[in-house]
Amino acid sequence: MFTEPKIITNADLTSRSYISYYYNGERYREYNAKKLNLSISPNYAKSIKDRGKLLEDLRYEFSKALRSGWSPIIIDQVEVQTLQDALGTILESKLSKDYSKTYKRDLQKVYNQFIAYVPARQLLLAPTELPLSTLENFLDQFKSSNRHYMNKRGNISVFFSELLRKQLILRNPINQTPRAKAKSVLHEVFSKEELTGVLNYLKENYSNLHLCCLLTYGCFLRPHREIRLLKLAHFHNDLTEIHLSGQENKSGRIRTVFVPNYIREELNFRLGKLVDPDANIFTLTGQPFNDDYFKTQWSRAKTEMLKLGLIRSHQTLYSFRHSSAVNVYKKTKDLHVIQQLLGHSDMIVTMNYLRGLGATSNDHLKSIMPEI
Repeated sequence: MFTEPKIITNADLTSRSYISYYYNGERYREYNAKKLNLSISPNYAKSIKDRGKLLEDLRYEFSKALRSGWSPIIIDQVEVQTLQDALGTILESKLSKDYSKTYKRDLQKVYNQFIAYVPARQLLLAPTELPLSTLENFLDQFKSSNRHYMNKRGNISVFFSELLRKQLILRNPINQTPRAKAKSVLHEVFSKEELTGVLNYLKENYSNLHLCCLLTYGCFLRPHREIRLLKLAHFHNDLTEIHLSGQENKSGRIRTVFVPNYIREELNFRLGKLVDPDANIFTLTGQPFNDDYFKTQWSRAKTEMLKLGLIRSHQTLYSFRHSSAVNVYKKTKDLHVIQQLLGHSDMIVTMNYLRGLGATSNDHLKSIMPEI
């Protein structure tokens, strides 16, 4: 049993097109006619019109083969040979997985940039034959800052790490490219007075952002996904706990977060008449705000607060989470407690987190200084 192949395409030449069909309930995507021992490769076309003709040829040949009894199941799974096919297959696999939108977006972008940069003749080579100089020259485009360079280096490395895992290359060539020391982004902590001033200003002028900052500070949640997507159903035991599944927080594990009384008061005021468990706590509807909502809100509010002297330039939305971590550490001196509150899967991450804020150094050094 099979369905007729259909063409899946768009008006962007950098985006791969293919035909799709089902065979015995299993979906198949064909980007070329290698399985039929035919030379039809639509994604190497130089124009939308030429690609369209080749896609029609590809659809016709697979339709004819299926009707004549050909089966994709009995075809040996031969690994893709060209660099472009290999990278495209990896991208497709990554985009189909449950990764964050930002991660998928970055992979799609660096893939498009790389395919557009690499000469066409090199894209047709086997992955092992790509010159190292091509990779180095590609990355050199992104040296506007060390962090930008290292981010691109990390993104493109994902593809070559997969090629290595699939044994299509012998080593990851990205490891041979130069590294650049990226300075850590500062999320300066708030003093008690600054925290009070900022929260009061936000409460008066940006109510949604105010609640987001309270949850970031008091519940150690991350604003852009964990907090933005909170529904009434996430709150339990009279709004004293937040329960998140593994797919709803960065750690990937089931997580229970306790809600302080000062946040419960805000939640009771906002959610008192809300009955739909699937309603978002910010929009009060079934749909959350867009991905960049709090980023945009913070950018506007920060500009105003800088003029008023309520905030410093290196204080960010994440400074609320960092401030609470430092405050709790000063009270407990217990890294395990901080690890649990922050939802880190590894103690090393927590140590680096606090060390980067200068929270684990001074007091400890004072206690071990030599005496006479």
